[in-house]
Amino acid sequence: MAKPTNPSGPPRPSVPKMKGGIRQYLKDVGVEMRRVIWPTRQETLRLTIVVLLVCVLFVIYLYVASTLMNFIITAMEGGKI
Repeated sequence: MAKPTNPSGPPRPSVPKMKGGIRQYLKDVGVEMRRVIWPTRQETLRLTIVVLLVCVLFVIYLYVASTLMNFIITAMEGGKI
């Protein structure tokens, strides 16, 4: 037996009301931002170098894989394999 359909569509989830308004929200954001433990300049530099190094290694890997696949496909088309 089919369920009766709601002509207005599926029920909408309730949206919580902001109790203190936008001013309270911005105040809470400021409080949370003061609680954040920010990385030191050294940590930021070290992690940036790690990310860049991983990116370079990934680019090298993709270049080698692409070149190898190109070589294999070209050889197969030419009948060398």
